[in-house]
Amino acid sequence: MEPKTQTGNFAAPAPEELLKHLPAKIRERFAHFLATGDPAAADAVVLAIVRDHVPARKQGSTPPLFIDSMSLMGDLGIDSVSIADAVFTLEEVFNVSISTKEIMRLSTIGDLRAFIRRKLSESRN
Repeated sequence: MEPKTQTGNFAAPAPEELLKHLPAKIRERFAHFLATGDPAAADAVVLAIVRDHVPARKQGSTPPLFIDSMSLMGDLGIDSVSIADAVFTLEEVFNVSISTKEIMRLSTIGDLRAFIRRKLSESRN
C-alpha cells in the first residue's frame, strides 16, 4: 500500500506522520498491517484513532477497552466535527476514500471497524 503524497492542491501527510503521536504499540500494529494486511492490526489502529478523538471531558470516563456496541456520539461523546476529523485521518492512514453518505451510517465502534475492514478488503482486490 503506497502512502498518499498529494491530494488536490496540497500534499497529504504520510500515515506515519499522522500516527507519530500515538503509542509505539499502535505504530507497530500499523507497520504489521502494512506488511501482512492483518485486519486485527488495522482494528487496533482504528480504535486508537477513535480514542484520540474522544473529547477531553470524556477521557476520564472512557473505558480502557472499547466494545463494538459503544456509540461514537452517545457513549464516547465524539461530536460530528471530531468524527469527520477521525474519518479524514482514517482515509489518509489507510489510503481509502470515505464519503459523507457512508459516514452518516456509522454510529458504533462495531460499525466503524466493520466499515474500515470492508474498505480495506475492497482496496486490496
